Amino acid sequence: MNDMATNPYDAVAYPGHAFSQTHPAHLATIAHFHGMSPAPTAAMRVLELGCGSGGNLIPMALQCPGAELVGIDLSARAIARAKAEAAELGLSNVSFHHLDIMAVSAELGRFDYILVHGVYSWVPEPVRQRILALFGELLMPQGIAYVSYNALPGCRLRDLARDVMLYETRDIDEPMAKVRAARAAIKRFAEATDAETFYGAALRERARQIEEIPDNVLYHDDLNPGARAFALHEVLAAAEPYGLQYLAEASFPNNFGGARAPAQQLLNAIPSDQPLRQEQSLDLLIGRCFRQTLLCRAEIALHRGFSRFELSPYHLAANVREAEESDERPGVRAFLFGDDVRLAVDLPQAKAALRALSRAWPGSIRHGDLVAEVMEEVRDGIGPDLERETARLNEALTAIYRAGLLEINLEPHRLTTRISERPLASFLARRQALSGPHVTDLRHRAVELDGVVVRKFVSLLDGTRTAPMLLDEINAFLTEAHASGRDVSGLPRQATAAEVEMHLNDVARLALLAG
Repeated sequence: MNDMATNPYDAVAYPGHAFSQTHPAHLATIAHFHGMSPAPTAAMRVLELGCGSGGNLIPMALQCPGAELVGIDLSARAIARAKAEAAELGLSNVSFHHLDIMAVSAELGRFDYILVHGVYSWVPEPVRQRILALFGELLMPQGIAYVSYNALPGCRLRDLARDVMLYETRDIDEPMAKVRAARAAIKRFAEATDAETFYGAALRERARQIEEIPDNVLYHDDLNPGARAFALHEVLAAAEPYGLQYLAEASFPNNFGGARAPAQQLLNAIPSDQPLRQEQSLDLLIGRCFRQTLLCRAEIALHRGFSRFELSPYHLAANVREAEESDERPGVRAFLFGDDVRLAVDLPQAKAALRALSRAWPGSIRHGDLVAEVMEEVRDGIGPDLERETARLNEALTAIYRAGLLEINLEPHRLTTRISERPLASFLARRQALSGPHVTDLRHRAVELDGVVVRKFVSLLDGTRTAPMLLDEINAFLTEAHASGRDVSGLPRQATAAEVEMHLNDVARLALLAG
């Protein structure tokens, strides 16, 4: 049988990269918050169903050499690419298998973490049931399963556009012809609707979004006629027979998804020991269209809410900077967080903590070290009762965490923000920079490098070159580029020492420097 005819992921490759929300260190922190004892990443076993070409597992394998990782995918081409990449990187702790999820068995052993990203909504019902059954069969007693899916009710609006595209492309088989026809159809229909109606406004908005979606993503995500969305309660009801329960969302804590004040009041009225009701109500309030749900074994007694929460076991991180302009109120300073959130802070120790976290970003600081540093810095400006003042600091940091502005992690990120004499970027990022603009950072995120000069610069950071040597290499690269006769519009003739310093600072802030 021709695989190309049976597997659309062989016909059209799906983009594969790292998904930070799936990283076991992140999942372990959420599990620990809820009273579980998750496996440390140094010795974990991880299974990814639908691993594609290994873009998510390979960075984990590089960072955690003592771990064992297994990837499964139905696309022979994707698995071949994953195997080749792992071999070129010299990885012996990750294996990839061309295998149908329906054929996965207990022979693989048991796992601390099972990841299923971008699969559940796009496979037939028997496969969905098998995914949940595998969670029940293969999870270790303290194991965590991650499953993402299109969610209701938000995807009902997305399906308005899918209805148009699926109907208009019903007789087209060739993938890229199908994508072209779908794009033309949604544009044509959206522009012909009445923009003053709810339906017309929704269709036009989705048409605008589709313009930004890559062809291969549109083909697999929106033009799959069998794809469907699920309400959270449907997924949990399907998981229950396999001995599973709801743990949390991978976006925990989500601050109720940014719900407005009336919605916050409605959600706050729901007891914390009813997480399903809280989360399902949130979806109905904000129209969530995608979920990243964590499951664990039903017999585990989970801690819900913040009544037992303490920051002491964790490392803290925040993408934050102090605003240049001062607040009009005496003693109040404004801080800007990564999502353009502005926070006014008056507590001296909280201001000092945010400044310390800003200096450390994208790295983290162990809670005890942060408290010691902050209390020493502000000792002369606070009351004499250090225990009380420390408690006030922890209360402020907890409030910032609950607002989704502060990260906590059981383990520190394996990176450095210190620029050494001979800087070293991660091995994977150096390799990826040679072939394209997208690289995986050491926080397990996909980041984009801006331009060929930056890509070349990152590839040179192998720990052997000083800043003057990097400047010489970049200038030699620019000289060769201009002499080659290729289109070099936008490329400078020469770089400067100041630009090398700027690039090094940028690479550090992008979490690409290895510790």
